[in-house]
Amino acid sequence: MTPTKPKDEILGMLLVDLAGICKKLADNPGVPEEVRMRARQLAQEFDTLVPYSGIAAPAQHAQGEGLLFKITRFLPSALHG
Repeated sequence: MTPTKPKDEILGMLLVDLAGICKKLADNPGVPEEVRMRARQLAQEFDTLVPYSGIAAPAQHAQGEGLLFKITRFLPSALHG
């Protein structure tokens, strides 16, 4: 097994934390339904990647990076939802 690169560790930590924020938004009844649905979708996509944590093939790694960017684009819009 190859040691995890520091950049990958940072990206992984960010993804875990941002997915956690999405899960909180999805579970909060005070958040508009449209925002909750999108947050739920992003959290579910994250959940599909969890089994590959630390052992991701290039495809899962790329999917995780893509998800990180999706979430970072989504969160500012959630404020205006």
